[in-house]
Amino acid sequence: MVLLLTHDDVRASASMADAVEAMEIAFKEQGDGCVMQPQRLNVRAGKGWIRLGPAVLERSGWMGFKAMNLTPGQGVRYQVHLYRVANGELVSIMDAQHLTTLRTGATSAVATRRLARDEATTVGVIGAGAEARAQAEAMHCIGVASSMRVFSRTPANRERLARELTTALGIDVQAVTTGREAVAGAGVVVAAVKSAETVLLGEWLEPGVHVNSVGTARRDQREIDPGTFTRSAVVVVDTREGVFGEAGDAVAAREAGALDEQRIFELSALVTGNAPGRRDASEITLFKSVGTAVQDVAIAARIFEQATARGLGRDLGSFPILKEA
Repeated sequence: MVLLLTHDDVRASASMADAVEAMEIAFKEQGDGCVMQPQRLNVRAGKGWIRLGPAVLERSGWMGFKAMNLTPGQGVRYQVHLYRVANGELVSIMDAQHLTTLRTGATSAVATRRLARDEATTVGVIGAGAEARAQAEAMHCIGVASSMRVFSRTPANRERLARELTTALGIDVQAVTTGREAVAGAGVVVAAVKSAETVLLGEWLEPGVHVNSVGTARRDQREIDPGTFTRSAVVVVDTREGVFGEAGDAVAAREAGALDEQRIFELSALVTGNAPGRRDASEITLFKSVGTAVQDVAIAARIFEQATARGLGRDLGSFPILKEA
């Protein structure tokens, strides 16, 4: 059986809490050396590009890849193919738009648990799209958000997200008119803006704040400035190769000499206790993410299991045909 899962099937198959649990397990497995993950392949395609990211989770028994393609003027499409390691069986092909948003928020939650101060706080949200919403939901899911302030350059967007989050999360969420206002006094800041211009400046950050930056996955994008890296006592990334190869703001920070390589660690090492987290309440900490295939495969496995249990999706039968060895 190969289960085809549409966007709606995926949305109905996993919550943010499910995703956070799946990411905790995946990063522990990666930190224990039970994961194989090459660097993602990015290929120009016309005026756009296609990206392929495979991973094998040996201990969990899952492997697969995500394919993502962008066509200017059209948009982005995502899909994941999920296989069993034991017999090579393809078990599911699923739409991965919501999957990607969900695992990005959940991955930030895994980092925030270890890098933010141990208290509920105001969360500053920069951005008002699906990624920003997921970041806000993830912070609420792990109990760090007592209230939120949302900034987007488009007033209607920030006001809409503030209303929707107030209803969905049951906490006070206010729309504000500047990024600096969103950040002021916040204990956690989440930035999710795909922009060529910087939206978060290091000079705005107050002692003790933790920052999650997830909006830049291309070299032409800038979300945070070099000062954000410089002021952070600890910088955690999902992968060094991905962040410093794909995120334009991270590349710019390295080129500007703003990085202390001794203070940069991967999230899998943090999860397994092989990297330092926050040392005192006054430190500024940063988590920078571009996403990885490990995250995609881990959440795809959880979605597949729960979709199967709930009777969702469409059976494609024996696909693809097996050529015997």
